[in-house]
Amino acid sequence: MKDIKLQAIEPISLTEAASQDACTVTAVELPGRPPSPGRTLWRVLRAWLIGLFVFGYGPLLTYGSLAWLLNEHQWRWTHLMYFTEVPLIGGFCVLILPWLWYRPIHRALEAWWRGEPVDRSLCVRVYEQALLLPWRVGRAAFAAAFIGYLIGVSVVHWKANQPMSEVMKTLPAIPLVGGMMGAFCYFGTIRALHPLVAWCSRFLRHARPVHRVSLATKFLTTTCVLAVAALCLLQPAAYTLAQVITEQHLTDRTLSQLRVTVYRTALFERQEDRVSLLREAIVGAHGYVFIVDAQGRLLTPHPRGYTHVSQEGIYQLEARVQGTEGAWVDRVGRHRVVAFSRLGEDGDVVLSMAFPSDFAGPLERFVQFSLLVVIQILFVVALFGRYFTRGITTPLSELTQAARRIAERGDLSQHVPVTTTDELSEVARAFNHMVDEMRASKAAVDRYTRQLERSTQELSALNQEMEDLLRVVSHDLRAPLINIQGFSRRLEPIMQEAVGALESAAADRPSEVASAQLASVKQSVHTRFAESLRFIAKSIEKMDALLSSLLAISRVGRKADPMQMNDLNQIVDDVLATFEHQMKERAIHVIRHPLPSRVPCRRNEINQVISNLVSNAITYMGATGNRFIEIGGKADAEHAECYVRDSGIGIGAEDHERIFQIFTRLQAIDVEGEGIGLAYVKKILRSHGGKITVTSTKGQGSTFAFTLPMTTELTRG
Repeated sequence: MKDIKLQAIEPISLTEAASQDACTVTAVELPGRPPSPGRTLWRVLRAWLIGLFVFGYGPLLTYGSLAWLLNEHQWRWTHLMYFTEVPLIGGFCVLILPWLWYRPIHRALEAWWRGEPVDRSLCVRVYEQALLLPWRVGRAAFAAAFIGYLIGVSVVHWKANQPMSEVMKTLPAIPLVGGMMGAFCYFGTIRALHPLVAWCSRFLRHARPVHRVSLATKFLTTTCVLAVAALCLLQPAAYTLAQVITEQHLTDRTLSQLRVTVYRTALFERQEDRVSLLREAIVGAHGYVFIVDAQGRLLTPHPRGYTHVSQEGIYQLEARVQGTEGAWVDRVGRHRVVAFSRLGEDGDVVLSMAFPSDFAGPLERFVQFSLLVVIQILFVVALFGRYFTRGITTPLSELTQAARRIAERGDLSQHVPVTTTDELSEVARAFNHMVDEMRASKAAVDRYTRQLERSTQELSALNQEMEDLLRVVSHDLRAPLINIQGFSRRLEPIMQEAVGALESAAADRPSEVASAQLASVKQSVHTRFAESLRFIAKSIEKMDALLSSLLAISRVGRKADPMQMNDLNQIVDDVLATFEHQMKERAIHVIRHPLPSRVPCRRNEINQVISNLVSNAITYMGATGNRFIEIGGKADAEHAECYVRDSGIGIGAEDHERIFQIFTRLQAIDVEGEGIGLAYVKKILRSHGGKITVTSTKGQGSTFAFTLPMTTELTRG
């Protein structure tokens, strides 16, 4: 599809604009068709879907498997929440809401692709919405992660009794998933909408900035998100590793201590002795030991006053208490290590409860150290990012300021310092080279302008001298012509007197010879003298007409009447009334079309223009069968146009420019004239600020078209 010409302030159809060559008022190049609505929709949906599924389900495979220590019941609830919340909350925040924001853009693209007019105000709205959409999608993605994790963790804690230690390890997943998914959706949406934003920017030319964000902000935000994501993966994983080591150590210690205590307890029969020995099996400040029978009843006092083992809330106790002894980590409700050992063969079981929190001092110090490391890393990232981005934005700011000074003030003395060794230095060098070339071009243009001004002044002086000479010559030559014309008229009665004298002399002399001689002299004087006088008179008339034309040309634009609004239809009526008799004699048909009714011009001069064109059309009609003269025109906001078309003998292409030169006549047919008429017409139109053109082919008639400006800005003739 070829380049489209389009009015920037008025809507125009894309299909209509493709066939236009130019337009009036303010015109700009439309950069082809807008991006395809289907392709653009696919690009944004692809970015949103990748962000949703990669960062929505990715942490379940990485963060969850590395950091969370859950039993199968808690994992079932976790999986259920994942596969429920991601489609619901994530789909609503990352797909449905962005689609509602994107839908006006999609509708505008569909309308433009159907060939509807591209309205500038609508294009501005599409441009601004496309620039704001990435921010909205990024915030919606972060909100989806935040809401989803809060709801999911709350439900798992409530339904599966997840320990608070595991709940706290879930919190870093919010910046991990929310930050990375928000950043990806932001940059992915920018990339997907780039063709559309670029098209709108080229169409609008000078689009205003929307939601301006510096490169430093973008860089720092992205770097911090990546740093937090890395820390969110590493710190909980390290914490979980230390937690597993602590649990394993505590499990072995609890079981070993319980084994020794049970062995010693079997040696005593009294219940009081057994209870006192059980205290030796307690591990940690909050641990305790108790004995239960085969029915689950507690045989020893419980620190919380429980009477049955079910009140302890141990997950799958009956399935776990198999064999003679064992130990495991229970993460339902309270995070604890449970160890058991059978006491004799009557079914009594000794249970020992130990809590990892009693031994969490190193873990707490690790958490504090990790938080300190996180703060330090973020500080280092911010500090590094600030200086790094300043190294980028400072040269760009200098480049922007220099470009703005050149654009606003035309100051070509700008020079951008080259302070780096990377691609920015290449940009600065290219900019400086461009400024040097512009400076050299401007100097050359100024030099040529001065030369042109001098040449123009010289030509103006020469033209003035020529006009003065033409006016003086035209005026001064008329006086001798008038004298010659007067003397030639006085010679005619003298000739009549001489002829009368010869007739009288012939009558007085009866001699035949003398009469014959006098008659011969009389005939010679009468014939040759009369012919010479007629030739002198005709030459004087021709010379007078030529001088009148030259004088008229010299007066065009000098002390001219002021412009007034005139109706070209009335001027044409006056012209046709003048030539009505000639056109009837030559059987020429006139075709009229409406002409502009309010055109600023000098009526008499435009009357002479149209009269000259109509006269030429009549004179050079030739012996054609279809004899007509067509007159018409049109007007727009800037110009009024009028044309005179005929079916005459036509003009060759090689003579289209030459016919407007003074004293130029085409020798196609023998007609009277001095070759001044079209030069006179051209000068009149130039004094109005208009121009005249001809379209003609030999044997196919001619069309003379002239334009007049609709404003009153005039040009010296």
